[in-house]
Amino acid sequence: MTIKIESLKLFPWFMIVLTKCWRLLCFIATLFLVVYWLFGGILATAIFIFTTGSFFYFSQDYLLFHPNDNYQSRTFVQTPSAFDLPFQNVFIKSIDGTLIHLYLIRQPDNITSLAPTIVFFHGNAGNMGHRLHNAAGLYRNLGCNLLMVEYRGYGLSKGFPSEKGIYMDAMAAMDFLAGRTDINQDKIIIFGRSLGGAVAIDLASRPEYSCRIWCMILENTFTSIPDIAAALFKKSWFLFLPLLLYKNKVLFSRKQTGILVDTVSSFH
Repeated sequence: MTIKIESLKLFPWFMIVLTKCWRLLCFIATLFLVVYWLFGGILATAIFIFTTGSFFYFSQDYLLFHPNDNYQSRTFVQTPSAFDLPFQNVFIKSIDGTLIHLYLIRQPDNITSLAPTIVFFHGNAGNMGHRLHNAAGLYRNLGCNLLMVEYRGYGLSKGFPSEKGIYMDAMAAMDFLAGRTDINQDKIIIFGRSLGGAVAIDLASRPEYSCRIWCMILENTFTSIPDIAAALFKKSWFLFLPLLLYKNKVLFSRKQTGILVDTVSSFH
């Protein structure tokens, strides 16, 4: 079985960390040498283990989130007009006040309130503009409205991506739809691809939001970060590491009991 998170690099994970955080690694190495010279090997080794462990814990975000994966993806986001789609360019505040970017793509006025609305949560790389060809297909073939959601730290959204943060962004997007009088509140579909599947699952597991979701579609998503780590790096011992060592967990199995909406899914 081949496991692949969208756009995760094929070269070893430590190369990703080295290319993005080499200055911090150099600082850790220098700190170790200085402490070793001043206080001896035991204290230096203890500090080295603590700082290195902390570094790799917080650097996990670089392995999961790739907002800069495509050229200029943090400064340029293709607009739906490139695909002849009518749209509204929207900026809203997430639950914690972070400004996030949305595209609301609506059917003609006479059928907007009759059509279902798909909330589109994309994968871990690039920005929502790279998924507009998918949006165009859904818009024309299904006759639906679409709300394209840009996570914090992606595209023109502010902030930095994190598991907790992107969950809050999804909730803010649903709250935005709830305030629209031109949207059929009984036909809201959430769609999650790859990382977006984890976002959709979390949203559907929350009772205050699941009651507003008509159905959920998951495409090529995954069960948890530990499962993906074990499969990608072909090391089964990843499955036995304590969860506290994972900064991002995405534990679908712990959330599925709270999901009451109809679901169509495909998993890695």
